[in-house]
This record gives sequence, C-alpha cells and structure tokens, in this order.
Amino acid sequence: MVPDDILLGLDAQQLDAVTAGVGTVIVRAGAGSGKTTVLTRRVAWRVANNTADLEHVLAITFTRQAAAELRRRIRTLNLVDDEDAPRRSEFTAGTFHAIALRLLKQRFDDTNRVAPLVVTNRMQILNTVAGADSRAGGAFELLTLIDWAHARHLGPAEATIAIQELGRRMPVTTQRFTEIFTDYEKAKRKRGVVDLNDLISLVVHEAKYDAAFAESIRWQYRHIHVDEAQDMNPLQYSFLRVLVGNTPDLFIVGDPHQAIYGWNGADHTLFDDLPDLSTGSYVVELPSNYRCTPQIVAAAVHVLKNAGHDANEKSLRTDGAPITAVRCATEQEELATICEQALRLYAVTGSWDSIAVLSRTNKLASEIVLALQSARVPVQEIRSDRKYTAALAEASSLGSRHALAVWAADAIDMPDEDTDDGIKEVAMSIRMYLAEHPSGPADGRSFQTWTATTAPLPQYQGVEVLTFHAAKGREWTGVIVSGAETGLLPHSSAISAEARQEEGRLAYVACTRAAQHLVITWTDKRGGKRTGPSALLRKLPLGESPLAPPTAEMRSRRSVPIASDPLAVALKEWRSTAARASRCDPQAVLTDAELERLVRANPQNDVDIVAVLGPIIGGRYSARILAAIADQ
Repeated sequence: MVPDDILLGLDAQQLDAVTAGVGTVIVRAGAGSGKTTVLTRRVAWRVANNTADLEHVLAITFTRQAAAELRRRIRTLNLVDDEDAPRRSEFTAGTFHAIALRLLKQRFDDTNRVAPLVVTNRMQILNTVAGADSRAGGAFELLTLIDWAHARHLGPAEATIAIQELGRRMPVTTQRFTEIFTDYEKAKRKRGVVDLNDLISLVVHEAKYDAAFAESIRWQYRHIHVDEAQDMNPLQYSFLRVLVGNTPDLFIVGDPHQAIYGWNGADHTLFDDLPDLSTGSYVVELPSNYRCTPQIVAAAVHVLKNAGHDANEKSLRTDGAPITAVRCATEQEELATICEQALRLYAVTGSWDSIAVLSRTNKLASEIVLALQSARVPVQEIRSDRKYTAALAEASSLGSRHALAVWAADAIDMPDEDTDDGIKEVAMSIRMYLAEHPSGPADGRSFQTWTATTAPLPQYQGVEVLTFHAAKGREWTGVIVSGAETGLLPHSSAISAEARQEEGRLAYVACTRAAQHLVITWTDKRGGKRTGPSALLRKLPLGESPLAPPTAEMRSRRSVPIASDPLAVALKEWRSTAARASRCDPQAVLTDAELERLVRANPQNDVDIVAVLGPIIGGRYSARILAAIADQ
C-alpha cells in the first residue's frame, strides 16, 4: 500500500496520532472515535515508511475478538509485496495472556522444560480446596478476590489485609480466605497446572532473573502497541515493562472514561500517569465520536458529568432518534417493556443481531433472557453446558495430532444421530487449532491451552443480553439499558467515591454501545423495595426532535372525542364480542386505558399493536384487532 493511501479518510487528530514520531505515543481515544482504525493505520504507516518491521510488531488487546479484528484489518492493508505474502501472517496480535503463553512456550522449549498446562476449570480446584465455603455460593466471589490479588502482586496474607482496608466484602472470614487462597495456589502446583494470571507472572519472573531472556523478548517484539490501556492492572503493567525495556517504541491507546475494571484489579491511574514511560511521550486526544448519534453522545456525556467526570466528547454523525426513557412500576413491568422495545427495535432495524439488552448484574440479565424467550424473541446464548465441557475434557486427554484429527472427523464428518452441538463445537475448534498449527507437536494438552487463551468465541444469532462489563468494546444499532435505578446504578456495593465514579464510567460505556437507538428503563420498585431512577440520569437530555405540525388527518381526528371516534367504536364492539365469548368483563380483554392508547396510535400492523399492548396481549389479539380496524 502507498503510504499516502494509508492516511485517507483520517481526521486531523487521527492523522496526528498515526504519523507521530517514534517513541512513546499516548492516544486518549473516546468511545466511537476510531481507535482501531488509528491503531491499524499506525502499524501500516510505520511499516510503509520503513520505521518498523512487520514481523517485529506486537499489538496487545484485552479480548480475542479485538485481536482477531486487528489481524483482519492488517491483512487487508497489503503491507508487503506479493512475493513476500507469507510474511503477512507474522504480524502478532493477542491478549496479554495469549502473548505470555507464546513467550513461555518458547522459553520452556529453549530450557528443555515442559510447557505449563492452562487449567480450564478453576472452579473445580476451588471447590476442592474451599469445600462447603465454595458450595455455599461464594465460589465466584472467592475467585474474583484471588484474581484481584494476583493483579496487584499480592500473596494470600497481603491480599487479606488489602481487601479489608478497601472495605470489600468477603464471603468467608479473613482467616478462612487466607487459607483458601494458600490452598488454591498449592493445589495448582501439585497438579502441575497454571491459571491465566500465572502465565503473565511467570514471564515477568523469568525475565527478571534472566537478562538474556528479557533481551530476546525485546528483540522479537520491537514495536509495541497496546489497546484499551486504561484497563491495565499492575501485573499487566509489569509485563509491559518487560516488553518495552529502556528505549520504548510504544503506541498506547485508551480512554479514561471507559476504565471499568477496578473491581478486578485494574488501575486506571497506570494509563493516566504511565510511570516510567511518560517521559518524553507525545499525547493525542481523539474526542470525535463517529459511532453514536448526537443524542446518544449528549446523554452519555451527561451521565459522566453527573458522576463527577469532565468530558468533551462530541458526535460527528447526523441527528438521530431521541433517547427513549421508560419508567416502570415494577420489575415485571420492566421485563414486559424490554420485550416490547426489542420488538420495536427489530421493526426498525430488521435484524435481531443488531440489538442488545444490557444490565448491571448477571441476575437481571438472566431474568431478561427468560422474558425475551417467553415473548419468542430469539436470544443469543453462549454454550457452556455439561456436554460441551465433557467433550472439551475428552479432547484434551488425546495424546497426538492424529488422535485429535480423528476425534474431530468422527464428530463432524461421521456424526451419530445424537451427536450434541457442544461436541460439534469442540470438534470445529480442533479443526481450527490444527489448521493454525500445521506442523510441530500437537496434542490434547496444547489444544486445551489454545482453547483457554486463543480460540475464537462462537457466534450465535439473536438479541444479545449482556452485563455492562461484558458489552465493553462492542456496538449495536439499538441498545436497551435496563435497571438504570437506585441500588443497581450505581450498584449498592459501590460505597467509596472511586467506586461510584467507576459506576458512572460503566453507565457511559453502556450508553455508547448504541449507534442509533438507545432505550433506558428503570423501576420504581424492585423486589418489594423502593428504587426510582438513578441519580446518574438526573436531568438526562433525551434529544427530542422539534415536533412537526400535525397533519390534516390528525387534526381532524384530534377534534373528535375518543368516545365517538370510529376506531374506538369498532374496537369497543370487538372487545364486547370477545368478552362475551370468554364470559368475562370487557375490561379483562382490554382496559379502557389500553383501548384509548390503541386509538391514539392508530396501528397499521401487528408490530404497532405489540408496541402498545405488549408481546403477550398484543400477540394474542393483534390479528383480531386488525380485522376489527379493517371492518370499521
């Protein structure tokens, strides 16, 4: 690619970032500002101008999807001549864990040691060492606290003290937590396995005590790029310091307003300050949002300011639809509203995959999934059932490349009638693994490790239901942000000022996942307790468009009282007939308020009716209501 072509379509700030001199470049990129474009164009610009060698370029991401997208974009840029085409694959992009694993395997091969096996079921180990304390429901919280401690370079005793000082909740006593953490680490060593945190720790440890190893890493990866750097924790920062050395060639992209992983050990001040790396750095701001409409950006920035943050992001898109804010009396009414809004968004977008429902907690997300499924709205579900887990365990026990290939062929090419989808998914992963590793040793252990660190995640069709945290880095045409209320947003567990500020950033992330349509719902009462709208929504700008003057038809309809409106008369007659057939009161079929809303909406199809009456009542009566309207 010609160097000048690489710069086409970039705005002034993006151009500044891409063409900055070699050294430490820090890009503060707001949501939707084109940071992935900037990062890939930066790599292309450096390679095209012979200031970087593609095979020595490394890009570190926080998700597999982000790494895959970077690789895809780099491939499309045609950075080398056709005769050198095989070298295009030498560009390296991966998560912190995947890169650490690659370096460890290389290190262990060089020192004639067996590469570590990454454990795929940490919960099983924890259940063994924690016993009743794990079975009582605290397993997830215990693993979260252990991860937090690893991220902060803390051992069991130090972690216990630090957690107490922060006021974080423990599912067990402090003494018991120290014991469980200690036994968990011993159990991993006894089984000869490591978890994802250990991969990074081991690289840092090996490099600390072997200068030659550290220098070999820096020779291999000379041009370092980090995406979503605001999410780094101290352990990952130590890993970055190993990579960079004393003469940094470093390009860092991040957004302080999207720092949402403090609960898991991340420290956004590392990006704000970049200790030991910021000297002589060049800083570029990317405030322009190309993803979201002005209405959505204005709402998201308002949420940030309500949380005490300064923000100057702006949208460069044309005006869009106003924000839809729906107040619900109870959680049951909110679930019905979410179903109605999902149907409405589908009518607008024409695609279930372009819609997401986001929630602050996994519990609420599970309730939303059930409600959508009851309303016959297709929902994406990531497979994690027992058959998939069992199939993965079986494949991981295979001892050779040939055995893996045969296992996958039996599942895909010659399946039994009862071959489960989970088994087929594992078989497809084996096919992908063998294709990516056409030569060299390959067996079940190495496949298991690849699955835990590198394997692409499967995609499914339907509306996605995720927590705010899980939605990070994603985008949809339409997004429903649920549970935006006191007790959930900010979450009741956020008791410190820093934690409450992070909740504001989390709300900002949730809002900016929407490109064109944003719906926000909350309840006045949940679980019998009074809630009400979140303080983060105070005086939220909805971005209503100026009202157009009513049409002549609407003026004539408005001049007629609802009671004598022909549509109202027709619907009342249908309601009376339906009530007689069901031997019930007409109000049990449709209330007067529902009937009045139907008349004012003047529905033309079943989607319009469902939007007014909800998926259950609307779905049951839409055909008959449309027939009554046609007969008036």
